[in-house]
Amino acid sequence: MSARATRRLMTIIAYLLALVAVVVTLFPIFWIFTISIKSQRDAFAMPPVWVFKPEWNNYLEIWQQAGFGQAFRNSVVITMAGVVLALLLGIPAAYALNRMEFRGKRLFVIWLLISYMFPEFLFIIPMYVLYQQLGLYDTQVGMALVYQVFVLPFTIWLLRSFFADVPVELEDAARIDGCTRFQTLRLIYFPLTAPGISATAILAAIWIWNELTIALALTFDVSKTVTVAVAGFRGYASIDWGGMTAASIVSIIPMLIFAAFAQRYIVEGLTLGAVK
Repeated sequence: MSARATRRLMTIIAYLLALVAVVVTLFPIFWIFTISIKSQRDAFAMPPVWVFKPEWNNYLEIWQQAGFGQAFRNSVVITMAGVVLALLLGIPAAYALNRMEFRGKRLFVIWLLISYMFPEFLFIIPMYVLYQQLGLYDTQVGMALVYQVFVLPFTIWLLRSFFADVPVELEDAARIDGCTRFQTLRLIYFPLTAPGISATAILAAIWIWNELTIALALTFDVSKTVTVAVAGFRGYASIDWGGMTAASIVSIIPMLIFAAFAQRYIVEGLTLGAVK
């Protein structure tokens, strides 16, 4: 087989593998979507019913039941607040870890690594008691704050790697010209690491939006998130499969749109690096 034929064969195999990966990834979403527009009888018929009249009433009813509309708005507010807070605290911290020496720096870095070892449910009981005493239980502010336990270490660690790619000579030149550390961060690091900061914000937003364990324990009605609302379609003796699947599809859409618009920043930030 010639080299040209070999390259063509490898290209075909690569495309086939990519196609298989796409099908495997999207099929569960497709299956959930079909259940959401099927009747209760056709949803779990065996063999599966492929030709049916779609019913869209589930997508209208979820906004009127189980407080799904309010939960959707809560998730938007909590996600935005959580990401903004993580960036406000994480950007200076990541800069300090890269360009400054201070006592306890090594312990701080170790804490960033250890924070990933603890499961979420370990924080539920102490945070529940603390939030009851402080009046933060079932509040949007409380949820945005508690998510920093996991999102902030991730943000600092990821931004630290992006800031490390910025040549130290650029900072030295800025400091010689009279820039303060804040001005150096704003004028040098922000423009050069914009893709990395964007990618970090996107990944943090996805984690907050999809989180369930903490939201299930620290919210009740006023500030419950969209993931809790989706789980709420499961009753004591039955499950509203139409409503649950429709709510699941609706909860997926914002992150899909967000990721599609921000794909360029994710690719540049996570694979190409921030400094060209």
